[in-house]
Amino acid sequence: MDKLKLFRNFILISIPLFVLCVLAYVLPFKYMSTEYVIWYEEYANSDSPAIDAKTVLVGDSRAKSSILPALLHEDTYNIAIGGATPMEMYYATRNYIEKNGAPQNAIVTFAPYHFCDIDNWDQALYYNFLKPGEVFEIYTKALELKDPVITKKGRIGEMVSYRLRLPSKYLSQMYEGKFTGNLSSNQERFDQIRDDLGYCEFGNAAGDDGLTHECYHEYFDYIPIVTLYYDRLLKLLIDNNVNVVVVQPPINQASSDGMHQEFLDGFTGYMEDIAEKYPQITVFPEIPVYDNIYFGDSIHVNRKGAALFTGDLRDKLEGIGYWDKNK
Repeated sequence: MDKLKLFRNFILISIPLFVLCVLAYVLPFKYMSTEYVIWYEEYANSDSPAIDAKTVLVGDSRAKSSILPALLHEDTYNIAIGGATPMEMYYATRNYIEKNGAPQNAIVTFAPYHFCDIDNWDQALYYNFLKPGEVFEIYTKALELKDPVITKKGRIGEMVSYRLRLPSKYLSQMYEGKFTGNLSSNQERFDQIRDDLGYCEFGNAAGDDGLTHECYHEYFDYIPIVTLYYDRLLKLLIDNNVNVVVVQPPINQASSDGMHQEFLDGFTGYMEDIAEKYPQITVFPEIPVYDNIYFGDSIHVNRKGAALFTGDLRDKLEGIGYWDKNK
């Protein structure tokens, strides 16, 4: 009798936990914060692209916020993801190509510090952006390379908890979002990103003189697994006969003044090595520097800055006949 009672109590406890897991799985767009929308939009774009893009913009939040597709070139879409490193972006781009075919052109843009810091891996896990096999592949490679962030103590338990949508990981956000209370704001942001062809503004101040992440690195202390996946991303595009160009996002004047010369020299050297390793692609190693008024926060340009950078990039690409390679 005691065993039967114990089993009954176990079932009674398990039912609400199971229901919460199911709700966490099926309702993320309705309860997650608006940051989730940027990752979700990439899911949606892979399955049902907003346009038949001939040119895709690939990268992180600076790529997402620095280039306005409508001002750059016709049939352009920004599939960059805020918070992504080359690891997540490799799988996102591979999935995009598998679902929609290879684009003619790809402009690859990552903040230099994203080669040195894995600061959003928990976010990628939290949003379940990657398939289980992709997470396992990254984790296995991280073990080989002894990466301390991806393979930290307790990481496997965390990965399982995120995959199962356990309440310990999601209940607080579900409560904060009132289960379905964020649907309207998330839909509004999703529609805005789609209307802007994948562009998303991260900072909207009328200027910012704060220092960017790169200023806190004395030298270019790149992470092996990130550079490994950067290579894999470039090879993926090259193998699919995509016309690739690598450009650097702008930084504000304050950050340019505060950046260590050893870091800048190291990053520039790395980009020059990429250009030598892949002669079939075009690499611009220089980091543009804009006045502080063009930045919405210390890291990202505002929309005015995005328009300026997009115009400068368009002129630069037209100057080297980039678009003519498709003719």
